[in-house]
Amino acid sequence: MFYIIGGVATLLFILVAILFKEKPKHPPSRAQSLSYALASPDASYLSSIVRLFKNLNFVLLVITYGLNTGAFYALSTLLNRMVILHYPGEEVNAGRIGLTIVISGMLGAVISGIWLDRSKAYKNLCHPNCLIQ
Repeated sequence: MFYIIGGVATLLFILVAILFKEKPKHPPSRAQSLSYALASPDASYLSSIVRLFKNLNFVLLVITYGLNTGAFYALSTLLNRMVILHYPGEEVNAGRIGLTIVISGMLGAVISGIWLDRSKAYKNLCHPNCLIQ
């Protein structure tokens, strides 16, 4: 089964690499046409990455996202062992705890998005030098 999936994925990769062009002959909109005209030819991928990591807000976002994700992965990986150590035979409840963590995270993200959208408080959450201003 893995060979079949690997073969299909490889075939699709080869087709994309051969058939897809970098950009269409004609821009799909006026905005995209203007974007092509204003794009600097000397902009490289490496310079974009360097510019990103010089942005304090981006670095703080990467650090906080990494800490949050790392803590979640560590907790979810060790959750079963932690629960079974203190409550033997409660494997089902360990699964329920994990499900509760995931669902509460999803609901928190949705509620936060709705609240930010209604309150228009995006700028209040930004550093004074934020790019979103």
